[in-house]
Amino acid sequence: MKLFSALLTIILAVGAHTSVQAQTIRQGQNVTGEFIVRFQGAYNPQYAVAALQAQGLQVKEVVSTTLNLYLVKGKATTQEALGSAYRVKGVSYAQPNHYVFLRAPLNLMRGLPNDPMFNQQWDMIEGSGINAAAVWDITTGGKDKGGRDIVVAVVDGGFDLTHEDLRENIYVNRGEIPNNGKDDDANGFIDDVYGWNAFNNSGNITSDMHGTHVMGTIGAKGSNGRGVSGVNWNVKIMAVQGASGTTATVAKAYGYVIEQKKLWYNSKGQRGANIVATNSSFGVDNADCKKGEFPVWNDLYEQMGQLGILSAAATANNNVNVDQQGDVPTGCSSEYIVSVTNTTKENAKYSQAGYGARSIDLGAPGTNILSTVPGNKYSNLTGTSMATPHVAGAIALIHAAASEQFIQKYYTNPGPAVLALKQAMLAGVDQLPSLKGVTVSGGRLNVAKTVQILNSSAARWR
Repeated sequence: MKLFSALLTIILAVGAHTSVQAQTIRQGQNVTGEFIVRFQGAYNPQYAVAALQAQGLQVKEVVSTTLNLYLVKGKATTQEALGSAYRVKGVSYAQPNHYVFLRAPLNLMRGLPNDPMFNQQWDMIEGSGINAAAVWDITTGGKDKGGRDIVVAVVDGGFDLTHEDLRENIYVNRGEIPNNGKDDDANGFIDDVYGWNAFNNSGNITSDMHGTHVMGTIGAKGSNGRGVSGVNWNVKIMAVQGASGTTATVAKAYGYVIEQKKLWYNSKGQRGANIVATNSSFGVDNADCKKGEFPVWNDLYEQMGQLGILSAAATANNNVNVDQQGDVPTGCSSEYIVSVTNTTKENAKYSQAGYGARSIDLGAPGTNILSTVPGNKYSNLTGTSMATPHVAGAIALIHAAASEQFIQKYYTNPGPAVLALKQAMLAGVDQLPSLKGVTVSGGRLNVAKTVQILNSSAARWR
């Protein structure tokens, strides 16, 4: 994280990450006394810190330099501390720092790939799957028409980066020298070789089953004679730890994604990463994103979207109407979120998966999904967490299959371009009776139809 002055270095205290046990912390509960403050515009951080301290508030950490977000702790109650923050000139808003939880699993052509377990991957083919196999006749992913690397940032709890079916597709920051304690590429992050650990503000990526399974669905190496195939046979997957814990941790994780995409643009592709999608298999159940306690989430998705990043987000693993009960992030209003529910091999919405005619965009396979788990192993898991990486992976594969007209539009006007991609995705679904009237699109993701619709539309762009 970039520090702007010696004063700020002294003042900011980065707390160590402590695990949050779901059984002891309630959904929607706040971290006692902590909240996140956003200053409007380019405020001097020295002024911001001093002004907040004058109100008796402790600035614990800069959460995002791009969005001017600060993690603050007050000695008084959270509500009193929020009132103190609003007395500071230039504060746009202050919100509680909520606990956030993983969407835990409900059980812990040109040729098809030669991966020995592919015959168990019903989720990749036509019928009850996403029809990725039809797109593999065009491309197996990894690069767009201009030869640019395509990157998916997976925000989760951890990853086995040495897995035999993942290691070739893991994103590597070539400008960074591993484990030397230096910011070799001057991007503001030390030793971020494979991504970033927002729990402890380091480049040290640790292993986790949930994140490893998600990664495999997005981009397990295809046709390498091992295990399974991802939606993309070839793609760069960026590891970002920070999917559960608190809102501040999530904001730091997304902040890293934002900074890397901005750097990629500013360096004309020489530094940073060409991130086109994030995968978000976590959130806060029954939380109303539109009532003012969660503005940070929308701001982060909006910022990423304007940079050309769509965020695939898993809804609740519970049969709830998100339109009525709320959910973070799938109940948030940003158009750059693609909210996902879980469908089965029998072409139905899974019984314990959220829905909402206004909030949940589409379904994707998420029941008994075979993918990678740590230790060069493979396992079937069920949950919206398993559905969402099909969508994040599809976004990357669509970029690889997209026409030159779309790619030109994307790099000159990324926000509108990715919204066009999202609309093509919703228009191209396979209609399912169980999703009609309870999702925006009424159907399940079909990657091949999406590519056809997008390229047909893009052909008219001039």
